[in-house]
Amino acid sequence: MVDTERCPQEEGARVACDTIAAAGEAMLADLALSPNSKQTYLSGIRAFQRYLGGETLPLSVIDENTLAGFARWLRETYPDPRAREGEDLGVSATARLYLIAAGRIMNWLDLRNLLPAGLSYDRMARRAQAVRGQRRQGYQTRRVDPDVMRVLTHFLDQPLPLTSVQRINLLRNRALVAMLYDTAARIRELLALTREDVLDGRAERIRLTRTKNGKPRFVFLSPDTRQLITDYIHERGTRSSIDNAFTPLFVSHMRQAKTSGLRLTALSPTAVRKIIKYAAVAEGLYENTSPHSFRHRRAQDLLDGGMPLEWVAAYLGHEHPSTTRIIYAWETDVNRLEEMVAAHGKTPTQAATEKGGAH
Repeated sequence: MVDTERCPQEEGARVACDTIAAAGEAMLADLALSPNSKQTYLSGIRAFQRYLGGETLPLSVIDENTLAGFARWLRETYPDPRAREGEDLGVSATARLYLIAAGRIMNWLDLRNLLPAGLSYDRMARRAQAVRGQRRQGYQTRRVDPDVMRVLTHFLDQPLPLTSVQRINLLRNRALVAMLYDTAARIRELLALTREDVLDGRAERIRLTRTKNGKPRFVFLSPDTRQLITDYIHERGTRSSIDNAFTPLFVSHMRQAKTSGLRLTALSPTAVRKIIKYAAVAEGLYENTSPHSFRHRRAQDLLDGGMPLEWVAAYLGHEHPSTTRIIYAWETDVNRLEEMVAAHGKTPTQAATEKGGAH
């Protein structure tokens, strides 16, 4: 029998946790997640409901093999898109996230004694782990266009327009791209900054506090980047009376224009991706060029310049240098290997014409 303990909901309302849908709704209300994370979990919960056969099915349909069966279903329904015909790269990123969401529900129910009698989350999770198979065949590295910095020169080479919105957008885009490279920050880390964080361009170092792993770290700004920030903020100061030290560093001036200057709204990650994509297309760069490309390029440049791996890892905010090596250092290692082979190796013709090489 399923314990009919009631699930707390918003505004004091209570519903019976007797279906996956109700349990998922109650769990999401309990978790302190960002809107994006909640949406991801919600998608996973809906996939779990489809696997079980409907959102109104009672919790009594759950058994010890439920998570394991869901893992098999995910493997078939969401195959890794990079796999060639006949190749098995294990479960895709989507499938892994959905399985995590289902596991969270089962754990949530177990902690509240709502699973069918005799079931435990731990045994369900172990069975699911046994059928997941290989997670992936190594990290799939993404090549960064070697000319990615042309995104910055694309904006630097454009003359400043006289019209207000176009002019301030260009100044903003220059500072934005320069900071993406200088700081090697993730896009959300950068967009969380305010004018005060950079002292309107006077700060040589800034402290990132809203980071992916929750641990603050310092990054540094070159004189060139500080000047671009200064130019941008100066232009903003001539156009808005509501701009102050606590407003976001990078704002949407199109939204500001539409609201008659009454509000300064931070740029969204989607807007930044569009800015980068626009310049990349104009410069004929590889189609995967994105804000994250500058993080890759910065890491590679630091490694190529001789900066020790553990210090590059600290700058990027990685807890383990091994992460940096797998994701960012591979191209530097390949370049050095290529140089060593060129310096010490021979061409096929040289090898064939040397004494003892010809027959």
